[in-house]
Amino acid sequence: MKSVRKQATGDFAENLPSFFLLVQGSLCNLAKFLQLCVSICPEHYTDKEILLLLLLLFKLSLEKELKQYPLVDFQHLIMKLLENIRNWDTEMPNLCLAISYLSSHHHDLLWLVQFVPNWTSRGRQARRHLSLIVISKLLKNRVNVPSSQDQQMALLCKNLVEMKPSNLLKRISKSEKHQDGLSKESLIYEFEPQAYYLTYVLLHLVREASNSEAVYSNQRKWLLKLCGALEKYVKGDIKEDARLFYRTKVKDLVARTYSNWQQMIHSSQPTQIFIPPHPQGAVMAQMP
Repeated sequence: MKSVRKQATGDFAENLPSFFLLVQGSLCNLAKFLQLCVSICPEHYTDKEILLLLLLLFKLSLEKELKQYPLVDFQHLIMKLLENIRNWDTEMPNLCLAISYLSSHHHDLLWLVQFVPNWTSRGRQARRHLSLIVISKLLKNRVNVPSSQDQQMALLCKNLVEMKPSNLLKRISKSEKHQDGLSKESLIYEFEPQAYYLTYVLLHLVREASNSEAVYSNQRKWLLKLCGALEKYVKGDIKEDARLFYRTKVKDLVARTYSNWQQMIHSSQPTQIFIPPHPQGAVMAQMP
C-alpha cells in the first residue's frame, strides 16, 4: 500500500510542472489575447457573447487544479468584459443568476462570488448582487433580488434572521434520509458541523453583500439593523464549547463582521443635500 501511495504521489508531483505550464503558457496567454481583442474591438462582441464568455471563465475557475494558481489574467479579462456590457441594468442580474447555477455546493458558490473582481464599480455591484442570490439559494428562499439598495438591505436583514445555526441544523437534519431513530445528541454530532460551516459561508456572503464604497447616513439605519440581527439571532444562538472548535470559529467571524459594520457606521458620510448660498453669507461670516 505504501509503495502505491508513493507512486501516486510521485505521479502527481511529476504532473505539476506540466499543468503549471499549461496554465501559464496557454490559459493565461489566451486570457490576455481575449482581453486585447475586446479592448481593441469592443463593438464586435454582443452582450450575449460576453455573457457566455463570462460563464465559461467562471466555470473554469471551479476546476480544482486551477484553484491552486492565482488566475489574475482571468480576473482582468472578467473586469474588461463586465465594463463592455452595454445593457448593464438588464444583463447584470441575468449574469449573476446564471453564475449561481454553475454549482450547488456552498463552498463553490462562495468561491464564485469572491472571484468577481471588486476593483471597479460594476464588479462591486455584480459581487453584491450575486451574493444576495446565493444567500437566497442556500436558505432555500425564492431568488428575487430587488433593484433598489434599500430593498436589497431589507432583504439582507430578513435573510440574516434565518441564519441561526440551530435553524440550519434542523433544516439539514430533516433533509437527511437516514436519521430515523437517532437521538438528539447523535443528530447534533452528525449534522451540527455542517450547519456551522454553512453559517460560516453565509456570513462571508453577508459581508460581501453589505460592502459599499461609501456609506451615507441613509444606509446607517440598515447597518444598525444588521448589527442588531447579527447579535440577536446568530451570536446569541452560539454556545461556545472548548471541544467544538467550529463554534468558536463562527463566533470569531461574527465578531469581525460586527466590528467591520461598526467601522462603516462610524465612517458614514452625511447625505449630500444642496444648500443654496446665503445672499449675505460674507456679512454673516464676519459676525461674532
